[in-house]
Amino acid sequence: MPHRSPSRPLARLRRRPSLFWVLAAALALSTALVVTRSVGRAEADAARFGDLRPVAVARATLPVGATIGPEDTEVRSLPAGLHPPDAVVDVPDGAVVTATIHEGEVVVAPRLAPAGRSPLTAALPPGTRAVAVPADAAALPVEPGDVVDVLATFDPDLADGGEPTVAVAREALVVDVVAESVVVAVTPGQAPRVAFAVAAGAVALAVVPAT
Repeated sequence: MPHRSPSRPLARLRRRPSLFWVLAAALALSTALVVTRSVGRAEADAARFGDLRPVAVARATLPVGATIGPEDTEVRSLPAGLHPPDAVVDVPDGAVVTATIHEGEVVVAPRLAPAGRSPLTAALPPGTRAVAVPADAAALPVEPGDVVDVLATFDPDLADGGEPTVAVAREALVVDVVAESVVVAVTPGQAPRVAFAVAAGAVALAVVPAT
């Protein structure tokens, strides 16, 4: 069987210039259409999400109370439309995390406290006070981030005919859990009531369901 050279079809096209140029024009047109569509999609994405801008991103999950070092974040270029409000580019060295920042997540200013803050004070929402509530083995297994009502049960004689169990704080944020106590963030007005309840009664926590 005779061997056919792969150049023979091209040679035949060259002997027929009109067909050669028609095919060449068709290929050029097809290439132009592909490029045009690609550019169009890129322009549409740019119009939808905005230009690329630098932003700080967590290289690993940073828990509440963590002190951020230079190796914990990196600057990446992301479309402006994907930047959350208050996104930061330069993370202050030594800043303390006030809410968990997950790996790959953009770092935002509200989740950072100035350097020098303790993990506890960094976790407190603005305008709140931290109060420790005793917790024994029978207490609910709450975790930081849970929201609870602080209930106090007093001696019926102290209740003066009223309900012996009352809520001394509503929707308090759990900011820390240690061996035998739960630290909750309450308002300045609730703090004295919780302190009195701890000293004069029995305190329990009721978990508030997430909304």
